[in-house]
Amino acid sequence: MKRLLVLLLILLKETDPVAARSCGNICSWSLCAWNCFSCACCDCSRRGLTSVPQDLMTNITHLYLSHNSITTLSQSDFSRYSSLAELHLDHNQISVINSGAFYIMSTVTYLTLNNNQLTSLRSGMFVGLESLWFLTLSNNHINSISAGALENLRALQYIGLSHNNISTIPVEALSTANTSHAMSTLLLNNNQMETLPSAAYDLLSSFSNVNINNNPWPCDCRMLPFKQRMNGSLSFEQRITCAGPEHLAGNLLLAVDPEDLICAETSSISSSIGSTGSTSTAICLPTWCLKKRVKTSPAPVPDPSDVSRNPNGAAAGPTSGRTDQGASQVTDLEQDILMA
Repeated sequence: MKRLLVLLLILLKETDPVAARSCGNICSWSLCAWNCFSCACCDCSRRGLTSVPQDLMTNITHLYLSHNSITTLSQSDFSRYSSLAELHLDHNQISVINSGAFYIMSTVTYLTLNNNQLTSLRSGMFVGLESLWFLTLSNNHINSISAGALENLRALQYIGLSHNNISTIPVEALSTANTSHAMSTLLLNNNQMETLPSAAYDLLSSFSNVNINNNPWPCDCRMLPFKQRMNGSLSFEQRITCAGPEHLAGNLLLAVDPEDLICAETSSISSSIGSTGSTSTAICLPTWCLKKRVKTSPAPVPDPSDVSRNPNGAAAGPTSGRTDQGASQVTDLEQDILMA
């Protein structure tokens, strides 16, 4: 029976010139779903478009604009298409979403914006998407999320933010979206997150599916408040792997003793040199460059020209830093970069 229905829809498309014209001159009519006779779908994918076409039928419910070269979304782009249920904008070059771009799109439930050039999510960016339950923003360059960026998404269940440059869990933004209902899925894997505030534990606990794998978590004193909340009962607790310090790298935070979560402080190492018994003091400070995507080696930290003083006022030895650049992309070291 299903096959007969699909065949019937295909025949209707081929014999109905109105259906063929309804998606304009560039896009094509496509089969949305075998059981959705009221759906009207236009496939504009891979057409080399730089803007949203305006010659489509106004009652379209599914619009595919993937794999084009669109850079900006404005309010006028979708003002004709107020019946949309699904909007696919992935794999474009979108870097700007102007205020009100989705203002009249209260029926959209599914929006893909992954694989674009977005760097931030501003407050009010998604105003109008009252029915949206699925939103993916993975594989952008997002590094900041405003507190009110998601506040209008009252039906949101799934949000994908993986493979971005997010440095800390956007607790306030996600809590705002989670106020009126419980969201189900949060993807934050493969970012640059280094901090887990205690409040993040309650937030992550409210999701039934969380992925925070592959982030450069430094297991030091900053993690202690979060660690003290952990009891092993939630799946996301098994996905926090230490990137540093070296002696904890590769361990699950869940398995680390809280007493080992310490922050390195300036430490002095004194030694007697020569027959006079003079003392030289070396100041050791760690410099973490783990998974920072650096391509050139930073200068020694702290500056080797700095001179400390030992208790009797004599100049101490040179100050040096321990530099860990594991998993980076350094291709060349400047001459004398490691010379003190």
